[in-house]
Amino acid sequence: FMQKTLNLIIIFLVTLLLLLLGYYIYSSKQGKIEQRKEIQIEVEEVEKSLFPPINTEFNFKTIDSNLNFRLKTSEKKIQIDGLEDKIVFLKIFGWDCKYCKKEIPQLINLKKDLGDTFEVIAIEAEKHSNEESLKYIKKYGINYDIVNGNEQKRFYEYLKVHYGWSGVIPLTIVLDKGGNILAYEVGVKSYTLAELMKASLKKNQ
Repeated sequence: FMQKTLNLIIIFLVTLLLLLLGYYIYSSKQGKIEQRKEIQIEVEEVEKSLFPPINTEFNFKTIDSNLNFRLKTSEKKIQIDGLEDKIVFLKIFGWDCKYCKKEIPQLINLKKDLGDTFEVIAIEAEKHSNEESLKYIKKYGINYDIVNGNEQKRFYEYLKVHYGWSGVIPLTIVLDKGGNILAYEVGVKSYTLAELMKASLKKNQ
């Protein structure tokens, strides 16, 4: 009787060990699967951040007026909420860039001449602080919106991925009232921004 009892106990313990081993192996596999899923999600998020798709949304907060512009991008289009009825110059510039400085009076005059039918959103790409930018805005008498470029690295990547932008400034993207990209001009040009505006509008007719 004792031997039978001992045998039963041994069988029970072996069975229990096998069950525990099986559960451990199953749990480990499930854990690895979940871990792979988490890693995959993280990779996808990083890829999405580094390589934004053509249909993406961006948020631009202006330095001087604390306005928030939401941009929706698609093929050859950048639509800006609230500016659907205006021509827009979307610019990337720097306060220390001599070619960018030459364009500032042109932009100020265009804004004065065209009024509410025209807007400029200029992203400062040379990593100046908001305080420094506010001083430049006052110094030059800027009458258009300035955005801190330190917060727009993802937008830079978007332009590099989908438009082959090399990072050269000034960059001017002209948008019509529907958000269609009329012109995409990089670097210094021999013509004025007013001429660029006229050429872009003529192209749109």
